[in-house]
Amino acid sequence: MNSRQILRMHLVAAALTGFSLTVAPVSVNTFFDPVASWQASAAFAKGARTQEMPSVAPSFSGETSSDNGAKGKSRAETASRVDPAAVGRATMMLNVKPPALQGNAVRDGTAGSADNKPVLEGNVMRETAPDDAFAAAGIAQTDAVQKRPKPARVEEDVYRGWLGKTHPQFSLKTQSQDPIEVLEIKGQWDKADHTLKKLGIPHTTIGSGQLNSIGLARTKVLVVNCAGTLDRNALQGIRDFVVRGGYLLTTDWALDNMLRQTFPGFVEWNKGKSKGNVVDAHVVLPEREFFGGTVSNASWKLDEESQTIRVLKPDVVKVLAVSRDLAPLDPDRQGILAVAFSFGKGKVLHMVGHFDNNSLPIFPNRLPDPAPVIGIGLRQALAANFVVAGLQRGR
Repeated sequence: MNSRQILRMHLVAAALTGFSLTVAPVSVNTFFDPVASWQASAAFAKGARTQEMPSVAPSFSGETSSDNGAKGKSRAETASRVDPAAVGRATMMLNVKPPALQGNAVRDGTAGSADNKPVLEGNVMRETAPDDAFAAAGIAQTDAVQKRPKPARVEEDVYRGWLGKTHPQFSLKTQSQDPIEVLEIKGQWDKADHTLKKLGIPHTTIGSGQLNSIGLARTKVLVVNCAGTLDRNALQGIRDFVVRGGYLLTTDWALDNMLRQTFPGFVEWNKGKSKGNVVDAHVVLPEREFFGGTVSNASWKLDEESQTIRVLKPDVVKVLAVSRDLAPLDPDRQGILAVAFSFGKGKVLHMVGHFDNNSLPIFPNRLPDPAPVIGIGLRQALAANFVVAGLQRGR
């Protein structure tokens, strides 16, 4: 019996027993998004999820914060019980009065139209803001995203053009700005300095081990890139920095690696993970400080296994933007893309996903999620607005 006959016998036996020989499919998203593929493989190779977390930062009372581990049900359990029509419903927060939208977006006596239905329920999100709130904040009304946008080559002049139009006085003075005022801590995955350079914002980039020696006395805005792994002394220094009036911007895995421990009880990772794709993004809190010169609806690039957010202190934490595409992967069905909260005299902004272009070095100007009207990414414009606000504070 030759080899071909032997192979034929195996195939017949497989068919009779119901066994099938399959070839693993190639993911379309991975094929067209080399960044997501590279990040996922690198994380697996390095065992990024098994890295030891830094110790808990002490509170100002001298007591260490407790571990706010996720207490919700698994993603599979939640998905099996929740009606798909209830996307964005906060199931873990009960007995809460439905106050008005936080901030000054919705004023007394202002009501939305019948089309302004709540995006999130419970006490995480209040109600959809009326159209005039977007206009008052300098946000252009755009249609909800229905399909994934085409990646675009976005040159430096587009970024600087947006900054000059949105912050004309600031853009004229960037050359005289001290680079130490914006301090960026290197990360494994996000590289905020790529976008900061495109925007023309002077900044200083350091390694995570240098923060304790350099300090934050002359810094106004601190950017902690994903993955945000820092030691305990650094976390305490960052906490003190925000209390004194500093602005802290964190991205992606910094949520669990440092933000939860530095400011316990505000937000945490609820164990949900995104896919490395582009999702819809909808602004739900139209405040000029965050979204001036942007749009109400756009796309938002997420990375492989971006951490979904659980809000623990809804009376303080502001939900800025949400995604219906992300909600099914979120154990809490919130689909939150960005949150902010005040602490002491300062503020904290955390984004799911990255500040960077999310491009490979061979395609430095490729942007996977250009927003309508403004040309740059909504997540990038949000982060840039926050940086500018931090630099202009007290001036």
